[in-house]
Amino acid sequence: MSQPVLLKVYGSLHPADAETRDAVAGACEGRMPAGQEEAVTLEGDLLRISFEGLYFPVEETLAAVAARLTPERTGRLDVLDLEAWRLERHVFANGRISSGAAPLNNVLEFSGH
Repeated sequence: MSQPVLLKVYGSLHPADAETRDAVAGACEGRMPAGQEEAVTLEGDLLRISFEGLYFPVEETLAAVAARLTPERTGRLDVLDLEAWRLERHVFANGRISSGAAPLNNVLEFSGH
């Protein structure tokens, strides 16, 4: 029996390196179900985060990113909470993280869906 997907988490950070990938993956280690360790990947100098499931360590991941942010690194982390029907967006720019949230209905209307 498969478990319901309550969270969808997608993000990126550019430019990134193997050390950053290891730090972000380490923030997730032991906190997610088995088999989800590959939620954090490095493709060239682009770090990607892709996860669907019940729990994702958002705060730990943001802390790992914050510790490695530089003015040159940009990206985002989107957390779609399907149970609460809410989107949290964390934007990485200018060496800082800015966060906001909105109901998914607002996001869908804005994107034309």
